[in-house]
Formats: sequence, structure tokens, C-alpha cells
Amino acid sequence: MRSRVGCPPVRGALTLLWRYVKMWRGNRKMGRGTAPLILALMALFMPGPAPAAPGQTGLLPPDRSSSPARPACLQAAAPAEAKWYDLINLSGYLAGEGRWRKAEGPAAATDLYLRAFELGVEADVAGWLAATIVLNSEWIGDPLNGGDAVLAVDEAHLDITVPRTPLYLVLGKRIQPFGLFETYLATDLMAQDAYEAKAVGLTAGIRIPGSTDLSATVYKGRVWSAHLAGSGLLGPAVPDFPAFDVPRLNSWILAGVSSPAGDDWRISAALASEPGLARRLTTLNVGSYLSFPWFEHLEFSAEYMKALRRDDAPGLGRSFRESVLSVTAAWLLVTEEMKETAGRNYRARRSRRLAHPAVAAVRFEALDDGSRAAALGAWSVRRRVSAGGRYTFYERGGIEAALTLEFRRQTVRRSPLFTGPAPASSEVFARFSLDF
Repeated sequence: MRSRVGCPPVRGALTLLWRYVKMWRGNRKMGRGTAPLILALMALFMPGPAPAAPGQTGLLPPDRSSSPARPACLQAAAPAEAKWYDLINLSGYLAGEGRWRKAEGPAAATDLYLRAFELGVEADVAGWLAATIVLNSEWIGDPLNGGDAVLAVDEAHLDITVPRTPLYLVLGKRIQPFGLFETYLATDLMAQDAYEAKAVGLTAGIRIPGSTDLSATVYKGRVWSAHLAGSGLLGPAVPDFPAFDVPRLNSWILAGVSSPAGDDWRISAALASEPGLARRLTTLNVGSYLSFPWFEHLEFSAEYMKALRRDDAPGLGRSFRESVLSVTAAWLLVTEEMKETAGRNYRARRSRRLAHPAVAAVRFEALDDGSRAAALGAWSVRRRVSAGGRYTFYERGGIEAALTLEFRRQTVRRSPLFTGPAPASSEVFARFSLDF
């Protein structure tokens, strides 16, 4: 589109000029009086002569080596700057879920609840600056997980890349980079149930050749250790994870993700440390993802958590160093590229769902409690086996509706001294979800 701001009425002027030409042809006597007008109109649309160079007079022929500037009325309009609302993407996720559960006892239990409700605001302000804000509420109406209808800030962080460098910063609340926790099923990985570290923190990282990302994160408090204590995986008593205030910013994570052979193979590792009563609580995480360039419909992923150091359990004079393993095999009907290739935060979860609308998966998970159940006379989860998938049956303009089904079997280890109920169970989950 050409700008006409400040331009003369071009069409009207040309019409007037043509009238005077016809009148001049019909009456040559008018020529002397109209000639100045014709010359003026012609000069209106002709570019002026180039300014004379130093040492030249304006009578010399103009330099034709470069085209004269076009009149302002014929220049292309400068593109308008993007408005603030053009830089913001609003999205959401709503999932209703039903569960059939058969545990110890004579009858099965059924529940119906809202698994998750999320509202996301993604602002890609510039190539080096982005912001993400997510409000959510989970397990609404589910007595087993104690959910409520309170809408909370699940994520709120700034992602900053230092211009012209491989350095970046992430400041705010999110799932900190300890574990990838990628899943295609309705339930989360056992590793996420145990070690998720969602807190306000500061991450400083560097992206180097070979698709490698190295980072260091600091945050305050005991986050993943408190999450592990309340997960229910280690049994009814966790005396070696007492709650206490941490007044300093002294919890940290060192993490790295690399794709040494391209997008078909990814490896990750992280080391997390939080303060304990007598010593630091330190855990190692390693993971891997594998697909095949000649057949990308099949992929494998594995994640392993290992406790390296723990406080002694009161009265026992020893510590329990647990470990968790999760292995998943997935069949992808559609294999589109994901915008976010790793992680469990909002953008990565959404990118994974939209890129893989139809998938079937089988997952095996095992927990070694470090002899905790036997020493404390309690129980702990032994293993989980899950099978299921997701099918997107409606897709239009970034809106997708999907159905997810999963069967999960959980077994436990039990001390001979424990006489109460333990959560060995068989469960079926059916989820109807909408990305919008």
C-alpha cells in the first residue's frame, strides 16, 4: 500500500491538466496564458534536479548514476510497529477426568473431578525477552488428592537471552530444571510425584554448540524434599524429612541437556541439593530420549533418580537412600516438530500435546526405598505399570479436543510388622481435555 499522506490530489490535477491541453488545441490564443499553469502542473509530478556537487553549477546535467529520490507521495509506507496485543498469546487447558479404582477392600471406588484448569499468557516481547504466566487449579472435587477450586499462580517467569551471546537467565516461578518428567499418559511419572521442584528461582545458563544447554539454579527452601515427603510413595512415616524454615537462598541445581546426535537422541543430567538437619540432601537425575531417523513413530525415554545423601532417621543412626526408575515406549501416529523439545512446564506440555495428537504408550516404573519399609515397619510403593494413549478427535485453528485413557497397576512392599491398609491398586483413568 502506498502512503497518500501529504500528497497532492493526483487524479484531479491530471484531469485539470488534460482539460487545458484540449482547450489549448482548440484555441491557440490561450496558449500564452495557460502555459505557466501547464508547466507548474508538470513540475508538480516531476522529481527535482539533483543538488549540484561542490564545484559544479546547477546548469550542468544531473548525475544519472543514481536514481533521484521518489516523491514522498509515491514512497512505500513504513511498516507499523507491532502493538502490545500482537505480542501476547492467550491460551488455556481444561480437562475433566473420571477414575475407577480398586484397592484393598471389597468394592471399587469411582470418582469424577476436574483434573486441571489452566490459563496461560505468553508474551514474546523480543527475540531476547519472553514472559510466561500460568494460572491453574488441579484436582477440583477429588477427595483422594485433596484438590480445591482455588486458582493459583502455577508459573510466572521471565526468560532473558543476553543479546549476541549464548547466555540466558530465567527468573520466576516454574518447575525448576531437575528432571524432564515428559509423559503422554494421564498420570505423571513417579519421578515427578517424588521430586518435582516448583519454586521461585533464578537460573543462569549457556547454550553451546551441539545443542547443549548447561545451567545453574538457586532457590530458597526445601522444595523437592518436602514434595517427596508428602508424595505417599515412601509410606505413612517419613521421620528423616522434617519440616523446618530455611532463611537463606541455599538450595541449588546443576543441570545439563544435550543432543549429541541430533534431535533423535537426547541425554540429560542434573544434581540437586537442599539443606537438611545434619547434612545436605543431594539427589542425582539422569535421563535419555531416543527415536530413529528412519522411523520416528517409535520413541523411548527413560529417567532415573538416585539419592546420594540423606539425613539419618531419628533413633536409627542410618539413612535411607531411595531411587526411582521410569521407562516409557511410545508409538506416535503423527510426528510433528515440537517448539519446546524438553521439560514439563506449560509451553513444553502444550507443545507436546499439539505436536502429537495421537499416541499410544506403555510405561514401567520402580522405586527402591533403601530398606525403609523393613526398617520402619511400614510400607512403600514398589512399582507401577501403565498403558494407554491419547487421541485428538477435533482440531481447528489451534483448538484441540482429545480423549486420554490409561490403565495403571501399582504394587507395594510391606513390612511383616505393618498391619494397616497399603495402597496397592488397579486404576483406570479417562480424561476429556480441550486445548484452546
